[in-house]
Amino acid sequence: MSGTEFLEPFERMVGQLFPPARVREIDGGSAWDRERQEIEESGFIDSMVAEHDGGAGLSLSDTVALWRVLGRHAAPLAIGEAMIDRASPSAVQHEAARLLLTSAAISGAADHVLVATVDYAGTRVQFGKPIGRQQALQQQLALMAEDCLAVRLSVELAAMGEARWPATLRTAAAKTVASSAAPRIASVAHAIHGAIGISEEYDLQLHTGRLHQWRLALGSEGRWSRQLGSAVLASNLTALDWTRAELFGEV
Repeated sequence: MSGTEFLEPFERMVGQLFPPARVREIDGGSAWDRERQEIEESGFIDSMVAEHDGGAGLSLSDTVALWRVLGRHAAPLAIGEAMIDRASPSAVQHEAARLLLTSAAISGAADHVLVATVDYAGTRVQFGKPIGRQQALQQQLALMAEDCLAVRLSVELAAMGEARWPATLRTAAAKTVASSAAPRIASVAHAIHGAIGISEEYDLQLHTGRLHQWRLALGSEGRWSRQLGSAVLASNLTALDWTRAELFGEV
């Protein structure tokens, strides 16, 4: 089964196992052993395990697509961490993979927030017309869409190529972009939704809360931008040539 064929059933399963009401229960301390067992039995936990070892042998880019699903549904990242652990990485590979998992989850959550905000702006009527027709709100939505795209592209860049595990500098760049964009995306979403966005019964806060949480997980943009800066300064290349060589793989 290819990575594309994996994605649809995985999204369907995660969506069924973790609807917003169940996510709230888990956030409140409820155990999710039943969901964990079902995911284990599905075989998705072995996505990163090589085929000759009994796994699916998915590429890194295909695995990242699964991790973005977890973010879209606010599902536990322990699922992605189990995928990583099952593939028996080294310590360095484990850190880089967890960093990319968190960045991919931010990307998925951000996309969900964008869709929810666009839908709300198109249906919320004030003064006889949807608020989404206001030029100021359209500009904010456009900036949010730019941030979501930047995060997704940075995650895809970190996962590109034939390597089984992500490169540390690429994952640092992805986490820097994702963590930087997360609070902006959340802020615009809540500005457009108004008070309803933070109400307990409204689903938006399930995802914006995770944007803030995952922004800080494993270090915020400050930590990883410093690492990138140190790598650039230690090189004899210009910043542009270093970026082309280290992040884009250009010779």
